[in-house]
Amino acid sequence: MEIALLEANAISRRLKALIKNHDSISIAVAWGELTDVAKTLVANKAKFDTVLFGLDFSATDPDLIDKLVGVPNAFVAKNRPGCFHPKIFYFQSGAEAEAIVGSANFTNGGLAKNLEASVYVKGSADEMFFKQVRKQLASYEWLHRPITKKLAASYRRQAKAADKARRPNNPVLPDDEDQWPRFNSRLATMSWEEFVRRARRDKHHGFNKRIDLVREIQKMFARKGSFADLSLAEWKGVAGLLGTVEATSANLGGLEWGWFGSMKRATAFAKAIGLQDSAIAQALDLIPKRGDVTRSQFDQYAATFKRALPKSKAGNPIATATRLLAMKRPDFFVCVDGGNKSRLSEALDFRPNMLTLDTYWDWVIEPIRQAPWYNAPRPVGVDTELWDARVAMLDAIYYAPPAKKPARAAKTKS
Repeated sequence: MEIALLEANAISRRLKALIKNHDSISIAVAWGELTDVAKTLVANKAKFDTVLFGLDFSATDPDLIDKLVGVPNAFVAKNRPGCFHPKIFYFQSGAEAEAIVGSANFTNGGLAKNLEASVYVKGSADEMFFKQVRKQLASYEWLHRPITKKLAASYRRQAKAADKARRPNNPVLPDDEDQWPRFNSRLATMSWEEFVRRARRDKHHGFNKRIDLVREIQKMFARKGSFADLSLAEWKGVAGLLGTVEATSANLGGLEWGWFGSMKRATAFAKAIGLQDSAIAQALDLIPKRGDVTRSQFDQYAATFKRALPKSKAGNPIATATRLLAMKRPDFFVCVDGGNKSRLSEALDFRPNMLTLDTYWDWVIEPIRQAPWYNAPRPVGVDTELWDARVAMLDAIYYAPPAKKPARAAKTKS
């Protein structure tokens, strides 16, 4: 048996030769990229016995996954607890076997730039070491997820979005039956061009007046350090509770303060806003004015916000809580209320009655964050303000006025 220790460039050269020279190829590796070695691998796809790539943290190159769509015996690892992290490369021709096992991923770093150390072994396929390698590869069979066009397209969207995250989540795969529909819904796959076209159409309100309202509220937050520092009229404006007369007297007239979610029927919320409840200010101050918003910040916001409302009426304050979020961070949140909940949930492929403030992040925000329209670069020109308010402006697409109840027929005397 021949044994050697290889560094990155030597691993790369040896892998390329092994791929070309052997009859059977078996790989299980955490991450891969479409390098020259990978192109050699794809060119020899007819030799695949089992080739398995992990997608944890969306770190595998979508270009490589695209090349493996529909290839027999090529798989990605399904989601499961723990990170899929092996680096095993096994090759066999007849009774002869060769393997490389060690630290190197199938990436540009692992095969060129990094300081790697992998063991190369050559010998008879009957050797105990190679039997152990084959057994280990077989133990991953339960993870095999065939690579379809739909999976590859969904993974590309999620991987592109993950590039901007501090530490991205694992991509959603078809096995994740409760999430897959949302991440592949029409809203989650919409292009920026389609989003702009549909938002500007704004069937039930005025697009420019919506932008005017967002701009005015953003000025309020920019002028003050805390939500608590705003006037009562400004609190009501942000909360969707400011009436026409009060708005005019506070020099806030000419805007439709109920757009993006009128909260006039939310009596407990209206009372808390009228009292300028400190818990509401504390909650909203937890959301940063710019930059990323984390799940932890949202969870803290939701818990603090609920404290401001009577327990008997705070079971699912999703409309009121998301109205404030959407007005402070229209680039990140959309108000979900009676006017858009049905169509928004349909666009994200879940039942409206299942959405609560506790599920809002997972069911609404996460699919949005990987959508092409959300991740489009900030444009220069007429659509800049729309981009800055793009999530809140989903209301322009999915809002529909409530259906009017038919009038009762007048009773006639007999």
